[in-house]
Formats: sequence, structure tokens, C-alpha cells
Amino acid sequence: MMQPKVDDSRKAKRALTLAQDIVRDIEAGAHVAGDRLAREDEMLARYDVARATLREALRFLELQGVIHLQLGRGGGPVVARPQTGDFANSLSLILHFMEADLRGLLELREAIAADVAAYAAQRATTGDLSALADCLKELERNEASSQFEELNRRFHDMLGWASGNPLFGLLTSALHMLTREFSLSLGYSAQERAVQLRFLRRVLEAVRKGDAEGARQAMARLVAGSASYLAQRSPELVSQKVRWGQTSKTGAGGWRWMEIG
Repeated sequence: MMQPKVDDSRKAKRALTLAQDIVRDIEAGAHVAGDRLAREDEMLARYDVARATLREALRFLELQGVIHLQLGRGGGPVVARPQTGDFANSLSLILHFMEADLRGLLELREAIAADVAAYAAQRATTGDLSALADCLKELERNEASSQFEELNRRFHDMLGWASGNPLFGLLTSALHMLTREFSLSLGYSAQERAVQLRFLRRVLEAVRKGDAEGARQAMARLVAGSASYLAQRSPELVSQKVRWGQTSKTGAGGWRWMEIG
């Protein structure tokens, strides 16, 4: 009676190993997003596996955003580029079972945001600075609009990628995807928006000057104040648990921060 479980375990392990082989072959072949991989019969012959194992491996890669499967005649696996949303979705599943709450996410953001700003001050490119300045101007124009929170997140995301370390960009954007659904029901008061803008101006000015310590201090005060504001205004919200499936996989405008790398 136990044998089917052993067989299932072996099949799952073989499918995972096959998925890893396919990823290595995608890399070795220098495939880019949009490239079509071999047809099913060709892959079965190449990897010498059962059809069910191949399909399970391909479904796994599709869930991870590595490929997408085109249906119909002439369809098959096509190379994709994993997005930040794919990472955030996987992370939210783990956090769901860890019973992590919004407070934990805010504390993590507070722990890294200041250093992210400092790295941006040291490494931001001319293009990064221009994009950040444009985003800040848009934030100022929308200080009283419903777009403020989304634009605010965009600024922080762009700053994460401007750090020159894609891991900071990835984590910053993923955290915002995980917290977005929470914050949609809250929002900032007019007074808090003004405070946010004041510190964002200080952060950007320090980044422009290459002042890492100034950027770190301004961002530390901003995120600490923001976390305190949210905790005081809605303590029941920050105690809510992260739930898999509530992650927003889309953001404003299809920006670079939506892509891993």
C-alpha cells in the first residue's frame, strides 16, 4: 500500500531534476524571452523521460515564470523572463505558512530601506536619477490624488533598483507587492503625505550629491515614521496575516523593477 507513495516521490524528484536540466540547457543555449524550445517529442527523446514527467517539469517551470506554454497547433514551451511578481507569489506562500503578518513585512522594509538608499547614493546612474526626479515630480502633482500611494511605492522600487544590487531591487519590489493589498484599504492622511514628500526630497537630494550617509539617515527617518503612522492609525491592519493569493502581480506602468535582473 505504501509503494505508490514511493513511486510518486520518485516521479516528483525526477520531474524537478528534469526542470533543472531544462533551465541549464536554456542558459547554455543563450535563449532569451520569446525563444521557442524543442517540441515535446524532441524533448522526450533528448531527455529520455516519460511524457508525464516532462509535462510535470514544464508545468513547474511555467509556475516559476521561466517558460510559458503556448496551446494549439505549433504551440509548446516558450522561454519567458521571471518577473518580480513570480518571486513575490512564491514568497507569499511561504509566509502564509509561517503566519507572518504585515508588521513583520514593515519591520523588514525598515531594516533594509536606509541601506538601500545609501547604496543608491553611491551607485545610481544618470538615468536612475532622472527617473527618480520625474517620479518625485509626479508624486508632488498627485499629492492629493488616489495615485499617491502607488507613485510612492514606485519611487521606492526605483530607488531599490538604483542601488546597483538587483537583490535589493527584487526584495523591495516584492515587499511592496506583498503589502499593496493591505495598504489599498488604508492610505495616508494629507499631513502624512506632506511628511513623506519632505523626506523623499531629502533622500533624492542626498542621492544626487552622492551623500550615502545623508540618504541613509533621511530614509531611516521616513520608513520609521511611516511604520509608526500605520501602527497607530490601524493596529488591527498591521496584525493581519499574509495570505497566499492576495499578492498583486501587476504594478504601475510596466517598469524595469517588474523584472528580475
